[in-house]
Amino acid sequence: MDKNNIIGFLLIAVVLIGFSWYNQPSAEEQRAAFVQDSIAQAKKELAAKQAVNLNKVDSAKLRANADTTLPFHQAMKGIAQDITLKNNKVELTLSSKGAIVKKAVIKGYVGHDLQHQNHTDDKNYVTLFDATSQSLNYSLATKEANINTADLYFEPSSYNDSTVTFTATSKAGQTITMQYRLGRDYLLHMNFSVKGMDGNFAPNAQTLYVDWKDRIFQQEKGFSFENRYATLTYHATKGGTDYLSEGKEEVDKAIEELIDWVAFKNQFFSAVMIAKNGFESNASMTSIPEEKGTGYLKQYGAKLKTKLDPSGRIPSEFEFYYGPNDFRILQRVEKESKFGKELQLQRLVYLGWPLFRIINRWFTLYVFDFLTGLNINMGIVLILITLLLKLITYPMVKKSYMSSAKMRVLKPKLDEATKQFDKPEDQMQKQQAMMAEYSKYGVSPYRDACRCLFKCPFGLQCLILFPMPFNCVVNTSCG
Repeated sequence: MDKNNIIGFLLIAVVLIGFSWYNQPSAEEQRAAFVQDSIAQAKKELAAKQAVNLNKVDSAKLRANADTTLPFHQAMKGIAQDITLKNNKVELTLSSKGAIVKKAVIKGYVGHDLQHQNHTDDKNYVTLFDATSQSLNYSLATKEANINTADLYFEPSSYNDSTVTFTATSKAGQTITMQYRLGRDYLLHMNFSVKGMDGNFAPNAQTLYVDWKDRIFQQEKGFSFENRYATLTYHATKGGTDYLSEGKEEVDKAIEELIDWVAFKNQFFSAVMIAKNGFESNASMTSIPEEKGTGYLKQYGAKLKTKLDPSGRIPSEFEFYYGPNDFRILQRVEKESKFGKELQLQRLVYLGWPLFRIINRWFTLYVFDFLTGLNINMGIVLILITLLLKLITYPMVKKSYMSSAKMRVLKPKLDEATKQFDKPEDQMQKQQAMMAEYSKYGVSPYRDACRCLFKCPFGLQCLILFPMPFNCVVNTSCG
């Protein structure tokens, strides 16, 4: 190999090495790729885990169907029947398979067709969830086996537009009963009770296990913005609400405190489960963000425990809210609740940080109610609120403008008064000279700063108000 060949190979090697170095991803890109790979791996592991669990559940169901000695074996076979409860606010479809609400439709709000940019195919109702996205199972841990209501076919009775009773009966005459009653708006009451099963439970086994899952629908065309306000929220019995992360995945997060209710919330609507006796500590919560384009926002899950009376004398009572995140409606629904608790359901409406919450709660909200009560277009309402806030802060703004004008006029005099203090050791004297000039002409930079700080909350609260209109939530009157 001659000298030219060696030089040629070396040059090729240098070019390849340089090209590889030039095209290698940056540290930020490597980090982003690592995060994406981690999320993908976590989702893959979760899917595998769910598949294994599903296989286990299917196997357990097959064994249960084959085991004719189980108490409710005869209720594991049947034909599902749908019962509809409705009023002028909601339409709820309940299935006799599992005796749960399988579909919730909220009337009077715009349901967007996400496949088309125009509004010609929009509907005048919103489907909060259906049987493909939501599941709810109540589990009883008896001495013989776990009884899952999701596996049972219940017999509906005494039903009309507002009430229905579902009953599953064992071969020995034992029963599991769920009684539903729909209120005049968005609140659904349910009593869960058992009868004739005192001897089936261990002495200290007085727990009803609840497993609730929902893959919440995307309702708005702006995925990222809507997803930002979609959160699994819960209320502590001792007071206050908390929520799982809006942006990152949290699986089986343990909630150590006692809680009153759990809400599967998106930007404008929520499904809320409330327990009269509350849910025990160490509940397990899951929130998994969905990818854009799937038609879903997040996967929610809640594994809960509440009290059960095996004698059947005292039912386990629940209330379900299927409706808009409307501050006034949530306040009214809380008053309609039969549980007599301070549920703070209105905390589902985000009013901002504590200072902004006070302004929005006791000022902006009342103005908003008054203006929307005049049947004014929502865009005009928001403009009027902005102008009103500008009017309130105008005296401070005017003084700031006047002070700024004085500062501009005063600048040549300041330069003249401080020109001899150019050395670093003369900075104190320079400041004193400037303050003397400010005092002489009635100018105070510190007062201007205080005025700006005082008016900031009024401006910032608009940024909180506008993304989350309190009482409109894109209803049909607002378009």
